[in-house]
Amino acid sequence: MLRHYVPLLLTSIASSFGSLTSIQAAELELPPSHSVQPELYATGFEFAEGPAFDRDGNLFVVNYRGNGNIGRITRDGTASVWCVLDVLVPIEGQRSQANGLKVDSEGRLVVADAGGARLLRIAADGKTGQVLADRWNGARFNSINDVALDTKGNIYFSDPGGSNAENPTGSIYRFDISTNAITRLATDLAFPNGLAVTVDQHHLCVAESSRYRVLIYDLIDGRAENERVLIEFPKQDEGDIRGGAFDPDGMIVDEAGRLYVAMWVGGIINVVDVSTGKLLRQYDAGGSKATNCHFYDGYLYTTVAAKEAVFRLKLGVSGFNYN
Repeated sequence: MLRHYVPLLLTSIASSFGSLTSIQAAELELPPSHSVQPELYATGFEFAEGPAFDRDGNLFVVNYRGNGNIGRITRDGTASVWCVLDVLVPIEGQRSQANGLKVDSEGRLVVADAGGARLLRIAADGKTGQVLADRWNGARFNSINDVALDTKGNIYFSDPGGSNAENPTGSIYRFDISTNAITRLATDLAFPNGLAVTVDQHHLCVAESSRYRVLIYDLIDGRAENERVLIEFPKQDEGDIRGGAFDPDGMIVDEAGRLYVAMWVGGIINVVDVSTGKLLRQYDAGGSKATNCHFYDGYLYTTVAAKEAVFRLKLGVSGFNYN
C-alpha cells in the first residue's frame, strides 16, 4: 500500500500548487547550493532593504544615501535618490524609514514605511505619494515591515511591532485595491516579516521570524485560512545546507513557484519548494543581515544590510510576474 500511497499524496499536493513535475524539472536547472558567487551591484544604503524592479529594468531600493530615501538604479548603473518619503508624505513627529517595497502594474511603488507605521504608494514619476493605510479599526499600526502583491493588485503587509516568540502580537493584513478596505488576516504571530503570494494565487506565505519558520495560509474570498507551517529551517548543518538560528526575512517566488527566503543573520538565501515544504537549495547572499531579494533577467538581487549593499546571484531563472 505504501508504494502506491506516496505518489497519490504527491499528486494531491501538486494539484494545489501547480505541476509537481514542472517544479521537479525546474529544480534540476538551479545551480548547486553555495556554487554561485555573489556579485556586488550597488552600495551606499543606510539600511539596504526592499529591492524591486519595474518593467524597464530600473531597480528601486530603500534607504539610499539615508533612511527614508528611495534610490533608483537604472539599467546602465546610474544611481540616484529617486524620492524622499518625508518630503512626499510627511508625518508629524516621526521620520519615515521604508522597509518592504514592490512595484505595481501601473509602475507605482508600494512602500512599507516602518518608521511612520504606514502603507504608502508613490506615483510612477516619484513626484507624489499617498497614505493607503495607517490604522486598523481605529488603532494605528506599530511598524509595517514588508509588502506583497497578488496579480489583481491587492496588497498584503505585515505589522510585527515589537513582537517575538515570548510576546507574539504581530499581525498580517490585506488592502483591497478595489474598495480600499483593510482586513486583518491573522494575528498573535511572533514577528511576521516577509510575505509572498504563491503562483496559483491561492496561498500566502509569511515569514515568522522569531520562530525561524515560514507559515502558509489558504486565500479564500479575501481571507487567510488554515494556518500551518510550511517549513521550519534547520538549526544544525545538514550536508551542504547551513543551519542555525537564522531569522527568515523578505521573500520572493520564481516562475516555477519556488520560494526564495532571505535569512537575516545567516547571510544566505534559502530556496523552498512550496508544494512540499522541502528546502531545495541555499545560496550565499553576499554578507550577513540579508534582508530581502527580487528577480530580474536571470539574476536574484539581494539586499545585505551589513554591507550597505545590493548583490546579485546568477541563477538563470526568472521571477514570477506578480505585477
